[in-house]
Amino acid sequence: MIEFAARSETGNIRSNNEDNLFCNGIFKTLDRLNEPFYLSGVSQTPCIFAVFDGMGGEDCGETASLTAAETLNEHSEKILRAVLDDDANFAVNNYVTDSAKRLRDIMKAQRVRTGTTLALAVIDDDSFTAYNLGDSRIYRLCNNHLIRVTDDHTVAEDKVRLGMMTPAKAAKSRERHILTRCLGIYDDALTLAPDINGPFDVSDNRAVLICSDGLTDMLTHKELNDIATSFKSPSEIVNALTDSALANGGHDNITCIFVKFTID
Repeated sequence: MIEFAARSETGNIRSNNEDNLFCNGIFKTLDRLNEPFYLSGVSQTPCIFAVFDGMGGEDCGETASLTAAETLNEHSEKILRAVLDDDANFAVNNYVTDSAKRLRDIMKAQRVRTGTTLALAVIDDDSFTAYNLGDSRIYRLCNNHLIRVTDDHTVAEDKVRLGMMTPAKAAKSRERHILTRCLGIYDDALTLAPDINGPFDVSDNRAVLICSDGLTDMLTHKELNDIATSFKSPSEIVNALTDSALANGGHDNITCIFVKFTID
C-alpha cells in the first residue's frame, strides 16, 4: 500500500503549463492543462507515477507532455503486468520507443520541434525502480535524507561528469537547461532509452519524490530535504514544496509527486 499526493502549477511568470504528470492512470487532460492540479490518495502496488516537462514554442510543450502521458496510460497495464514477471525494464523501454515515435510523427505533421522530459517510477510491493530522460528528477527518502536517484541529461551536467565544470558553476550555467536527451526532437534512426536506477528496497527508502525542474530550480537541496522530512503526509509535503517554490519566484511550471510507502 502507498499514500501519494501530486500538484502542478503554472507558476508566477508563465501563462501556460507545459508540465504533465501520471498518477497510476490519472493525468492532466487536454481541457485542464493550464488549470491548477491537485490529487491525493492511496493505491495498491504495483503502480506507476511520472512527471513530464514539455518544451517548444506556443503550445508544443503541452502537446509533447500530454502525448507522453496519454501514451503511458495506454502502456500502463503492460508495464504493470511486466512487473509481475520481473520484466518492467523491457516494457518501459517499449513505452519510451512508442512515445518518441508519436512525438516525431507530430513534429513531421505540424512542422514543429518539441519534446518532453520523463521521470518515471514503477513501484512494486517491496521495491521501486526509477527511469528518466532529461532534467526532471527522482529522489528517494532514506533515513530522513533525501537522496537524488537520477542524473540530469543536460550539457552542464555532462561537463560536471567530465570534470569540465564544477557543480556550483553548473547550477548557475545557462547550459543546465540545454537537454542532451529527452522524448522527441530525435531523428528516426536514433534509438532512445531511459536511464534505469534501482530497484531500491522500500524498507530502506520510505518515500519517493518526482518533480520537474520548476521545483528544483527554486529550492535548494536542503530546502527540499527539510520539507520532505518536516511533514508527515504526502499532501502536506507537496503543498509545502510547491508553495515554497512559488514564494521563491516560481519562474517555471512546478510539478511534483510525493509517494510514501506503508510498510506493515
